[in-house]
Amino acid sequence: MIIRTVSSADAFDIDWGSIALVFIVAMIASVGIVSVFSLGLRLLATGEPGARPVPATLGAYACIGVGALAVLYGIYLVVPQFHLS
Repeated sequence: MIIRTVSSADAFDIDWGSIALVFIVAMIASVGIVSVFSLGLRLLATGEPGARPVPATLGAYACIGVGALAVLYGIYLVVPQFHLS
């Protein structure tokens, strides 16, 4: 019987560069998604009460749609049942 001993250096070998990369990408993505969604809400609030310009309305719907698609794509990436063949 062979018993392999693991030193404490092998047991806790953490790739800090990868963790930092995931953190940076997650922060940029979350700030971007929140900014686009906020822009959409701001565009919905433009104009006189009851009369919003058509380009602002279209832009708002586009921004909110992009935010919703980003959230749905994130759910798709997280839930493993969506990846079954």
